[in-house]
Amino acid sequence: MTKIIAVTNRKGGVGKSTMSSHLASGLAIKGYNVGLVDTDSQGHGGMMLGVRPQDGLFDLLINKTSLEDVVQLIPKENYTNTNTAGNLLLIPSAERTYQIPYMLQQDESFLFLEKMETFAEKGNLDFIVIDTNPSLSLFDGSIYLAADGFIYVTECETMSMQGVRQAFEQMKRFSVQRQKYLNRETKILGIIPNKFRQKTLIHQRNVEALRDAFGELVWHPVALRTIWTEASNFYKPIFLAAPESSAADDAIYIVNQAEKGLQQWQAEKSF
Repeated sequence: MTKIIAVTNRKGGVGKSTMSSHLASGLAIKGYNVGLVDTDSQGHGGMMLGVRPQDGLFDLLINKTSLEDVVQLIPKENYTNTNTAGNLLLIPSAERTYQIPYMLQQDESFLFLEKMETFAEKGNLDFIVIDTNPSLSLFDGSIYLAADGFIYVTECETMSMQGVRQAFEQMKRFSVQRQKYLNRETKILGIIPNKFRQKTLIHQRNVEALRDAFGELVWHPVALRTIWTEASNFYKPIFLAAPESSAADDAIYIVNQAEKGLQQWQAEKSF
């Protein structure tokens, strides 16, 4: 069964789109068929892979445009120099995405989930990665009902970490409804401390505080490196822009951690 992973935090600017696009493309490089769904009106998830913002998600949910007309197959040369067996499919986003929660009908709470299940089936997808919007909206409930697993991205700053705690609590509330109405488990796969400065004492202390609160869910911090900004300026993932860099090593670690967690989860459910 396709696993749907939401990459989230309640604070903007922490690197969700960067981590979402790298997780999706990294899993595709490993040979999985992956869907990336951009739910942020800025459209940065798709831009990181060389695709301009487009109102694909809005058209799918509000204009009832067919899935085939909004999904884009990302050319492999947009994210890797290697041969890969996996496909990377994108449902892009643009300015009208913010209107979705105001235009969905009352009886369409499960529409997003239904579309994700159809997306998974038609694309033969192993995983769907959702790049989420930091702003609270009525659409959050639809995303939370659809998501099987969550990865939280946080800067190593106090306010960003508070956003993790808020998103964490929100997820737990929705997980109860998800279990009740869908009989589906919700799992936290990990927390990514991003833009980490090793020599900054407050960053060290904040990461330790995260580990005290969440234990092994906290992954190894992703260091703040200029190459991340340079790669995004050219709309290329780090796997393509600087495949031999330490930043690429960090990205590969994230992909491996997610894959490991998903495999363990699948093994647990098989018993």
